[in-house]
Amino acid sequence: MPPDTQSLERPLLLALMRGADGLFAWVADASDGAQAPALRRMALAELPAGLYPQRDTLLADWRQVRAARELGAAWPALWRVFRATLSESGDQAAPMPRRVTPAARPIATAAHPRAFRGTKFQPPKQAAPVLDLAAWLADDRLFDGFLARHDHARLPLPGADGAPLALAGAADRVPTVASLLAQGAGQWPAVPEAFRRAFLWRLRTRPLSELLAWLQLWRGLGGVPHGPALIVPATLCALAPHEHAWAALALTLAPPRQIVFLTAVLKQRAYLLAPGVLDQSQLAAIDALDADDERFAAYLDAVLDNLQRKVSVAYSLEGCLLASQRVTPLRPHELRSRLRAGKACPDFRVSDIVRMRVTLGPDGDYRNLRLWEDCAHAPGLAQVLRDTCWEKLSAGVADTWLSIFTSTVWYDDDQTEKQNDKRWRAHLAIFPTWHADLIALSGVWQEKYVRLTSDYASRWDDGDTLRDSVAHLAPLLRRLCSPPFSADTDIGFPLSSMADAFPVEGWRQLAAAGERTWLTVERACRREDDGRMIGRGLASLARCWPAFTMRSFSLAPQSLMRVARLLGYIAWERRRQFLSESAHTVWFSTRWTELAPDDACRMLYRLCLDCGVQSPVPRRLREHFEGKVVLSEAQIARHCHLAMSRMPHVLLAALEQAILRSIDQPFKLHDRSGAASHAVRLAAGIDTNRKGLRRFLREQAEGRAGAYLEHSLNRAWFARHPRIDALAWQGGALCVDVDGLPGARLTVASDPLDILMLGTHVGSCLGLGGLCDYSAVACLLDANKQVVYARDAAGRVLARQLLAIDEGDRLVCFAVYPPNANEALLRAFHAFDQAMAASLGIDIYRHDDDDAYEVAIVLAEHWWDDGLWQEQDDYAAAD
Repeated sequence: MPPDTQSLERPLLLALMRGADGLFAWVADASDGAQAPALRRMALAELPAGLYPQRDTLLADWRQVRAARELGAAWPALWRVFRATLSESGDQAAPMPRRVTPAARPIATAAHPRAFRGTKFQPPKQAAPVLDLAAWLADDRLFDGFLARHDHARLPLPGADGAPLALAGAADRVPTVASLLAQGAGQWPAVPEAFRRAFLWRLRTRPLSELLAWLQLWRGLGGVPHGPALIVPATLCALAPHEHAWAALALTLAPPRQIVFLTAVLKQRAYLLAPGVLDQSQLAAIDALDADDERFAAYLDAVLDNLQRKVSVAYSLEGCLLASQRVTPLRPHELRSRLRAGKACPDFRVSDIVRMRVTLGPDGDYRNLRLWEDCAHAPGLAQVLRDTCWEKLSAGVADTWLSIFTSTVWYDDDQTEKQNDKRWRAHLAIFPTWHADLIALSGVWQEKYVRLTSDYASRWDDGDTLRDSVAHLAPLLRRLCSPPFSADTDIGFPLSSMADAFPVEGWRQLAAAGERTWLTVERACRREDDGRMIGRGLASLARCWPAFTMRSFSLAPQSLMRVARLLGYIAWERRRQFLSESAHTVWFSTRWTELAPDDACRMLYRLCLDCGVQSPVPRRLREHFEGKVVLSEAQIARHCHLAMSRMPHVLLAALEQAILRSIDQPFKLHDRSGAASHAVRLAAGIDTNRKGLRRFLREQAEGRAGAYLEHSLNRAWFARHPRIDALAWQGGALCVDVDGLPGARLTVASDPLDILMLGTHVGSCLGLGGLCDYSAVACLLDANKQVVYARDAAGRVLARQLLAIDEGDRLVCFAVYPPNANEALLRAFHAFDQAMAASLGIDIYRHDDDDAYEVAIVLAEHWWDDGLWQEQDDYAAAD
């Protein structure tokens, strides 16, 4: 026994009396190598509760083992200490145990005759066996060596109950510490070196149950001495040793996913949460979602991350289930972002999404997760999904119907959360009315109703007035979805633009408007872009001049639509400023109804002469004012009444003239041609490329139509591309006829004002009022872009195509518009493209080329790339 252990008896006794916590604290203080070796086994163990009620008994056993000179005397104490303590491989060398059983007394032989009794000779006594039991107990390897050399027949190993172990002395098997612990010889499992190194120090002050739990977990993970199976659970143990229940969940998974789960717990700091928030069945449900480990990790990350924000596992699982059912699977990083939820929706049901999905079909794949997210932020949306009769809707109707309750509630800097909440609650309150009317319709009328409702709801700012307006205008929406109205024309934007700004009496007036009035509105909105511009113009008129707009709608709807469309071409701020200034002109500041009829008509007549507006005053009354005839009072009154009844038309005509003067004032081009008028209206509405277009229009007014082609930036582009012949690129005499269409031919547009109409001619988004109308300016100003028109014999545009030269000197052919152009036209465009490339001596860019094309923006500010003509090779047979 090492002599320095004598001084440790009293500290160890005091530590044992203080309990396990005191014992481990003592070990920390006595950590130097000189003191610890002999007592390392005892000191690293927490005493099992109830095993030694009197801790002094264990200390006495230890002292007996330490002082033993004969194995039999210390045998029971040795095994009591063995069962009550843990070993640890010592960092100091100790001698390997030898045979410790005393040698048998020598038998008298002829060589030693005096060995018989009665003689004086006594054989020399054998040296007492060296017993270093304390050192051997401290190291399982040394104790295994002791067991390998022990005489088990003479001194059998006792079990926990004191009875000899039946298998301990088996001839074909040498007992070891591990086998003894496995047979229940002690209450402590074997603690391998890897577990001691990675776990035991952090668990030295923890209860025994925690140590055993982590040991079971580590062994369940395979007992790997290095790598993730050791590092990951050891890190978790170091951070939260009391949260072994989280780690124990990993053992319910297949081995490849155990470390994935523990890594997710560490990454999301889930160990800070109560372990019961994720149970075994929920983990099994996550495990069953996907066979791919990366996607499994993404699902785990999402669920545990949501738990940090108090989003229940049940709600996260529903999102995971929807994500796993997508036709187009999401990538792991997309899953993590899409499944992140800030709050839960308690009444969300996947079954409602399934019903909706049956109606939408594969095209609605993107809707599932979006609705799962929206239901958490829009209380009541789950009820909308549940109450909607999806079975009675077509896929297109169902998609638009959903947009009413998702896309129409937005959050941005201009809308406070309170305003958005009011709008959303208004949608919920109106849902039963809208839904009942929708289900009562069918076919194309159902499609029109849902479009009307979507526009009506999305354009409304205030939720309270939206809810109040339904009582008056819901019957109007139903009426517009039946003959004689068109099933294809959508007037929801113009309707909501007026209703949003009107008071209650305006709603009543709209609801009471006759069939002819609404047919007039529909005719004006047949083109989508026209309807958008009319809605913009009506929105400004109704807000700035509500009484004037209501009266004009009743008495002059056709003129009102024409003026609203023209006003809509002007950008919002300029439109508001124009109306504010116009309100102070004589036309609109005069209180016409307060004037005497005779005076009002005289004033109106003079204003019409000055402004060039057609006078509403009857001819006989005009002659009376000029002194040519004399009318009686009754005649004057009758003529004045007729003139004043035409006042809405006159005021609208005056407003139209004022709008045209305002937008055309810098250019004086409006009256030159329809294309010039189109360009002026385009300049009034765009912000992007506005500077370049206004410069071009001023040059047009000055007679310098082609000045933009000589701009230094355009000349610099040609200088960078010396292969390009400018004359050949700008059209020249290149012309291609269209087979089967006599007189139809394709040419490069040469009139710059006509180039600006490339979208308007075919009804694309580059047209006047379209979303990308600014791009028409880039197609005109940039030297590397040209427009090709297909015209019939009368000069009407049948189709058009945009061509461009990229930075690699390749001809890039963009899509042909309109999309429904016939095959003969498409073959003609293919032939024209081939001829253009040949005349320039360059190749045509193909969609399967290795590198992407790069079309530069030369003189414009911005340009919309409409996409390559993917089907161009399909029409090569016409070559």
